[in-house]
Amino acid sequence: MTKPGYEVPVAAYSALLEQAIELTGDSGLGLRLGCNLVPSAHGNVGLAALSANTIQESMQIVERYVPLRTSLLAIRSETVNDEFRVVFEPIPGLGEIGNVVAEIALGTVKNIIDATVASNSPCQSILFSMSEPSHAALSRELLGCEVLYGQSWTGISLNYSEVLNPLSHRDALVMSEALSICQRDLERLESNHSIAARLERLLLKSKQGEFPNQHVCAQTLNMTPRTFHRRLRENGTSYRDVLNKVRCRLAHEYLKMMHLGVKETAYLLGYGDIANFRRAFTRWYGFPPSKL
Repeated sequence: MTKPGYEVPVAAYSALLEQAIELTGDSGLGLRLGCNLVPSAHGNVGLAALSANTIQESMQIVERYVPLRTSLLAIRSETVNDEFRVVFEPIPGLGEIGNVVAEIALGTVKNIIDATVASNSPCQSILFSMSEPSHAALSRELLGCEVLYGQSWTGISLNYSEVLNPLSHRDALVMSEALSICQRDLERLESNHSIAARLERLLLKSKQGEFPNQHVCAQTLNMTPRTFHRRLRENGTSYRDVLNKVRCRLAHEYLKMMHLGVKETAYLLGYGDIANFRRAFTRWYGFPPSKL
């Protein structure tokens, strides 16, 4: 909190969510949280979205400025025939916590959509790519519409014609002022983001087994290698430290959640020698991967 623009690393935030669910014993905690977040909780992003001319425009605002609220997922809208979709895409490497992140965001965005209209919710259905969880009944109760699991995408489905209807709460002046502030905040955020968090996200998005080296990462983040190294050092870390954290997290996901073998996991994490992976895993967890 003492460092403006600082972002909690992905691994730390994921661990926090895991611990919260474990302590409460509530697998639907993410959904409860999202459904209890009112639009005003999102500051100028929520204000701009509520002042939009149409639901489509409102969702475009959410899509653009979601980084001001979270870096754990992306939101995009698309039209398929007469269906308007708001698609939620957690970043790679989150494992099962990605489902929780999606539930939080989905409940939040549905609240924004519902708040733009005076009548019943325009949301036709909610879709999840995950299999049906133990809290499925709670999901249907909280979301108040058709909820489907095991789908090819995660998000909200609306009728395309409805998202084009003028909204009664639209206010061009309020929206313009709120968007101006959002844009300034986004530019400030992009310049002040924790370099460690940005590097972590970059590595998580990399192709399996092909992590970019320091020079490529520096170039991607628009820095010279020297500045890149210095900024990481100022954050109390290094490229190697962040890479190992990413590998540690993905190793657990591949072995425990995806049930891959040790050899395949080592390959996907960029280890040419399985023995090196076994040593690294034992250093991270205190026991060999065969015990997981």
